[in-house]
Amino acid sequence: MDIELPHPHQDFFDRVPPNTVTFLLERGHVNAVVEAARQGEWECARGAVEHFLARDEPEAAWKVIAPFVATGRWSAVREAAPVLRALGHGREAIAMVRAHAEGGQHDAWNTLAELLADDDRIDEAIEALRPRLCDWYHLEALVEVSEGRGRDARVIDLLRRVCGGGGPWNRAIMLARVFERGGRVDEAVEVLRARIDDPSHTQVNDVEELTAVLARHDRLDELRLLTAGPHARWAFSSLAQRLEESGRVDEAIEVRRRAARERMPYAAGSLALLLARLGRPGEAVEAVRPALDGADCGCLLYEFLDVLVTGGGAAAALDLLAAAAERNPHVAEHARSLRPWLLSEARRGEEAIAEVVARIEQDDERHGIEQLAQLLDSEGRVEEAIAALWEYAVETGFGRVHLARMLIAQGRVEDAIAMHRLPKPRIVSPPNDPWGAPVVEPASP
Repeated sequence: MDIELPHPHQDFFDRVPPNTVTFLLERGHVNAVVEAARQGEWECARGAVEHFLARDEPEAAWKVIAPFVATGRWSAVREAAPVLRALGHGREAIAMVRAHAEGGQHDAWNTLAELLADDDRIDEAIEALRPRLCDWYHLEALVEVSEGRGRDARVIDLLRRVCGGGGPWNRAIMLARVFERGGRVDEAVEVLRARIDDPSHTQVNDVEELTAVLARHDRLDELRLLTAGPHARWAFSSLAQRLEESGRVDEAIEVRRRAARERMPYAAGSLALLLARLGRPGEAVEAVRPALDGADCGCLLYEFLDVLVTGGGAAAALDLLAAAAERNPHVAEHARSLRPWLLSEARRGEEAIAEVVARIEQDDERHGIEQLAQLLDSEGRVEEAIAALWEYAVETGFGRVHLARMLIAQGRVEDAIAMHRLPKPRIVSPPNDPWGAPVVEPASP
């Protein structure tokens, strides 16, 4: 392969993060991304390669990735393989990946199998994975690369015999998937039922797979039967989701209500989210109250409030948050940071900004600076947002992605990239309290 390599970089700095690279490319700053890649920024190189391949420009992609390939790093070789294939050098890509696989790179075997399959060498791909099928990761790759290649009988035989018929935890799931894609749904269900009926082997993954298969093929009566047994939680969820997808919304609601009455985990929250998505906020709020009163984290709280806000119910979300915070201390912990967001969504942005400023000044909550910047940005006060966030983001490392996004939107592309490349502080736990709040040590100059 006669391709001239630019001067190789000796290391991957990996400082400009993927989110910033994506925003730069979306804004059309391809040259800036390529230039940063030339300076050793790995995520910029990956983003540029993806960009050029999507536009059928493999030569440009190769120029970006080649210096990283020259370092010998597996991560660079993995990204370069589709570039070489697009350039018509598929066999060279296979040889390069094979060298890493045989050299001990675990995931290189999966990449090798993908390349062989794409080169219409499916039997070689299967053979590359065959000795490694006791590893769940390679077993999954076997099923993926063989799809649509006319080798399902061979794959089924291997899955049945792998590791003496035992195999890794996902063997039954993978076997069921091969049966299902071949139209042998009854056999897929049988494999999974046998697995979950064996108490020495049952895992949540097997139950989830079974209920998903039943739902995909509208075997709803079987799902309803499962709601009366030990796997009711997953059966309720799959049944309700399938009913909703099929337009049988009232039945989906009733299934969610029944699950909530039977105190299935997360059922009340799922019911509330469904009602909120359907534009029935009053019923949704009533359904979610019991779940919020017993919540021990803020996960459901934020998701539900977000659904209400998306449906135009920011005012209702504010009222719900206030009421829930009075009854549950776990909700109250989140209320101070969530309330400004809701105020902003309710078009009370200045009030939200004032609350966050007061919190920062009174309680010295420096981490509130990032929220303040977000609020200022949403109110169109971008220069103030940048000024508020700059010092905090540079000193602590937090908020750099948001700061970069604002800088790029203002056309300050070089500043955004340079800010990411400043030394980052080291985050450590307090010496005598490993579970305590993190301490940010200043970055070395």
